[in-house]
Amino acid sequence: MASDQTQHQSPEDIRRSRDLSLEPQRPPSEIPGYEMLNFLGSGAYGEVWSAMNQKTGRKVAVKFYTRRSSADVQLLAREVEKLVVLAADRYVVQLHDVGWDAQPPYYVMDYIEHGSLDERLSQTEPLPTAVAVDLFQEVATGMMHLHGKGILHCDLKPGNILLDQDGKPRVADFGQSRLSTEQSSALGTLFFMAPEQADMNAAPDARWDVYGLGALLFCMLTGKPPYYTPEISRQIESTQDINERLKKYREGLQRADKPTAHRQVPGVDRMLADIIDNCIAANPKNRFSSIQSVLFALRQREVTRARRPLMVLGLLGPLLLMAVMALFGWWAYNRAVGDTEAEITNKAKESNSFAAQFAARSAGYQIDEYFRVVGQLARDPEFLKVFGEFDRNPELAEMRKVLANTNNSPSSDTPDFSALRKKFTTNPLQNKLIPFLEKRMYDSTGDYPLAASWFISDRWGNQVASVFPWGQKNKTIGMNWAYRTYFTGLPLDLKTKIDGCEVVVNVPDEEEKRTIIQRPHICAIFRSEQSNTWKVAFSAPIMIEGSVRGIVAVTAEVGHFVKFIEDSEKKQYAMLVDDRPCRIEGEITTGVVLEHPLFDKLLAVDEQTSEQHLFVIDKKVIDSGKTFFDPVGIEQNVEDYAQESIAAYAPVERKPFFVNLESGENDLEKPVDTNLYVIVVEDYQSIIRPAIVLGKRLGLLALTAAVFFVLVTLGMWILVARMLRDSRKQLDRSFSPTSDSSLLEKVKTGDGPQVTGA
Repeated sequence: MASDQTQHQSPEDIRRSRDLSLEPQRPPSEIPGYEMLNFLGSGAYGEVWSAMNQKTGRKVAVKFYTRRSSADVQLLAREVEKLVVLAADRYVVQLHDVGWDAQPPYYVMDYIEHGSLDERLSQTEPLPTAVAVDLFQEVATGMMHLHGKGILHCDLKPGNILLDQDGKPRVADFGQSRLSTEQSSALGTLFFMAPEQADMNAAPDARWDVYGLGALLFCMLTGKPPYYTPEISRQIESTQDINERLKKYREGLQRADKPTAHRQVPGVDRMLADIIDNCIAANPKNRFSSIQSVLFALRQREVTRARRPLMVLGLLGPLLLMAVMALFGWWAYNRAVGDTEAEITNKAKESNSFAAQFAARSAGYQIDEYFRVVGQLARDPEFLKVFGEFDRNPELAEMRKVLANTNNSPSSDTPDFSALRKKFTTNPLQNKLIPFLEKRMYDSTGDYPLAASWFISDRWGNQVASVFPWGQKNKTIGMNWAYRTYFTGLPLDLKTKIDGCEVVVNVPDEEEKRTIIQRPHICAIFRSEQSNTWKVAFSAPIMIEGSVRGIVAVTAEVGHFVKFIEDSEKKQYAMLVDDRPCRIEGEITTGVVLEHPLFDKLLAVDEQTSEQHLFVIDKKVIDSGKTFFDPVGIEQNVEDYAQESIAAYAPVERKPFFVNLESGENDLEKPVDTNLYVIVVEDYQSIIRPAIVLGKRLGLLALTAAVFFVLVTLGMWILVARMLRDSRKQLDRSFSPTSDSSLLEKVKTGDGPQVTGA
């Protein structure tokens, strides 16, 4: 490698190495029992050849010390001494034979097939992280064996790591190695030796090999040793003095920035990067103090990596469990609250249905009261006597015929018609009818229900008598109302208003074809010509001598003739709806609201227009089972009546008071459907309040359980994190030079095994 610089050599050493490299054709000498094969390489102290053991056929490597000086013998003795101590160690190239007295001296060692790690790095890209870490761990294990036997290598570099047939590393070249008890310096290879090692007076230290290990791994990952820069290399090469070169090397590494290239390599995690940093720290105090510490850190990394899935599971497992529990809890919550809400809603619908039936019966009773009083008047003998005299009077009959055949209305009054009306209303027989109506209109004893008006019509539909509340001028007497449903008994009026003009709708011209009610009848709502308000009339036929001679009727304003009890605590109220066809402003509709709690409060007659607004409800909305929204409350923007509600309805029935004239049967016991129905409405939120309370309690319970679960999980995580942190601190203390009690330190103090040589 370009950066793999050995220690400084003299010009003579360099020349001798060049000459040896140029003369590889024959070995320096022949060795008895071995057949020399190929030249493998050369260095500062000699050259290496491959050979064949003639007895075993085993291929070996022979290292010749060709410098032919006393130093060669010392180097050979030193290296052999270490190899003998390391006999049978699989991490070290093994020694087979030594030629002490040969010229030149040599020793025979294992032949490693795949060459050195330096050759592999020069042929390929930097090694994958996993491969580099495996080789690093193998070399570190071998170095631990060396240190355990009191031997420091002092020159770890890729060129001194050989790869066997299995790709396993073998440590070679112990020329610079020292016993831990020695004090003589040992110079390694530039950028692979520790800064403090680059000193001719430095004593061997285990941390030198720690640095060499870190530089070895850094080089395998990045392709070059740590701290190497062309600038530092040029500074070192700028002088030939060995001490000056070593000084520049030390100072260059101490001033250099902390290497970071290894942290950019894919697969290098933080722990591995920290291990490398703690190996190649320029300050030996910040470096691992022993090989055991390096291996321990590697082991910690392996354990952490193996533990990582469990840690992730331990971290995410509770979260996943919480999510599953949350989903299950949410399902259970919705199920419990939903079932409770559905059950409560069904119970409320049943309750509202019973309430609607009760309210319908109450409404039926109140409607029966109107039919009772109008029926009493229609059957009153004194009244029938007076009305009979009135009906038989020839003069009045002629006037009434004229009135009946005149298309009249308050908006089309004429002088002739006004004169005829005045003459009619001043007739004594007509005036005798008024007291019967006034008695019922102004009765203060409570025998009669609240009425908006009382009136009598003859058999042609003329209003022959009428009474209105105090202060109202009578504008309708003498008018013909044969088209009204309270007279005809038909579903709809036979006349309507279009653009303010009255239009006759299919009124028969012949007198005999005109219809008149034969039994009590509740008419369709109509706009009163007297008060311009919407009213309902309860009419009954006046029968004299077996034939209907007219009708008597009592009217009630919409919103004032049926009263319901409102339950403010339950937010429950009732309304009366007319399901019969009704012609409103020329359009036919059904579902008109006749009674509502808000009518008394908000739907009063407008002071300027005297025009009352009507509301329509579609019964199908209630039949659909969906929640109900009261149109009256929504339009009037009254919060208590505009809320989502549960509604139920029941029909209003009444009992007739007359014998059926057509069949002659008594219908007193058969209820008659009025086509009115009562809707009972109850606030949805008040209904489901128990479900809401249950939901809140379940939610609070779930929240409490979740908080407890989170706190327990956080506590467990904190405990595990603290244990890991304490383990890390213990590991850091193990890495500290002051706390390390490695075998090498014991050897230095005389407590460990002593090595005296081969």
